[in-house]
Amino acid sequence: MDSRLRGNDATFRRASGDEGSLQFIGTTTIEILRSAQNDRWGTFFRRGKAEATVQDAVKERGLFMVNLGIAGMGYIGRVHLEASRKVPEAQVVAVATLQPNPILDSYPGVRVYSTYKELLEDDRLDAVVICLPTDLHEQVALEAAERGRHVLCEKPMGLDAASAQRMLGAAQDHGCVLMVAHILRFWPQYTRIKELITSGEIGSVRSVTAHRLSKFPDWSDWFRNPARSGGGLLDLQVHDVDFIHWILGHPLTVRTVGLQSPGGSWDHVHTTLTYPEAQASVEASLLMPESWPFSTGIRVLGTNGVIEYTFRVGANIQEREQASHFFRLYKNDGQVCEPAVAEEDMFAAELRYFVRCAAERRPPLLCLPEETCRVMQVMTASRQSAESGEVVALDDPA
Repeated sequence: MDSRLRGNDATFRRASGDEGSLQFIGTTTIEILRSAQNDRWGTFFRRGKAEATVQDAVKERGLFMVNLGIAGMGYIGRVHLEASRKVPEAQVVAVATLQPNPILDSYPGVRVYSTYKELLEDDRLDAVVICLPTDLHEQVALEAAERGRHVLCEKPMGLDAASAQRMLGAAQDHGCVLMVAHILRFWPQYTRIKELITSGEIGSVRSVTAHRLSKFPDWSDWFRNPARSGGGLLDLQVHDVDFIHWILGHPLTVRTVGLQSPGGSWDHVHTTLTYPEAQASVEASLLMPESWPFSTGIRVLGTNGVIEYTFRVGANIQEREQASHFFRLYKNDGQVCEPAVAEEDMFAAELRYFVRCAAERRPPLLCLPEETCRVMQVMTASRQSAESGEVVALDDPA
């Protein structure tokens, strides 16, 4: 016979045959955390004579469920919705979309709102995933934080560094977890590159060369409006600038040259980043022809070897399951190998990490918003350089 322990509005059940574990069967762990008010890890329920805390409970596998709302159901919104099926701890309870979406037919329990404001008013939500055009990221993130919702925001964080800093300030003021969805930090080959560098496998990094080449996305027209997307300079280039920032830190200078589309958007750019003992370059383009396959790549030169990775897919990133990958580690001693990588879907890994951080109210150390704000400083400097034709020096983030 199950013994039950009640704390505030939450009910837990001791799993049959396992006296040491608890299963969550009532409201979400997030709601328990909200009730703590100023006591972050106060005691909310008792297990016999021994006291147990929410922190202890959250750490038990499968104990919590985080209710998510997705704002925006374009391509990336659908990706997050599908990823949620692979993350038992995440439950999408509502979405906001202006257009009827056939994919929602497979999610009969998901409530559909026509605006993000209606979505944020849903009291069931613990967190919101922002998948709207970039110019709306700040507004939605601020309103979500005011309502106590944790936020997973699609990249780029905002249109400029000032916008990103305001988003960070709102999350800090309201005690909410904020994470920006920089997917390369969860992409198996890129995370393996980071591990190889950190372990010293290729020695000290001296040079990084990256590219990301695409036609304009065919799922929405707002990408062509620089006031909404920031152009390829921001929307596409930020992937690789963020990854380089992850492995090398904050650069000293930024130099960007490029081509503008008729609407004024910087949509084909070359950027050089300088460091005390290394340099990096990024090519990003949305001006490739319709026949061009979406392709990305990176080459990291170290004092003891080189890592190379390329990814290419037929039409665009949405066909990633059919992509070709080339991944090699070349050592100075002549050894060549293909590093082993994890097989988990990167979007599922990203979502799983976020919901655990939200449930435990801990900073997302793999993708801290403070670091993302510094990345946005680099992106803002990149635009300034493209427009002025000058090298832009960056302030020391310390």
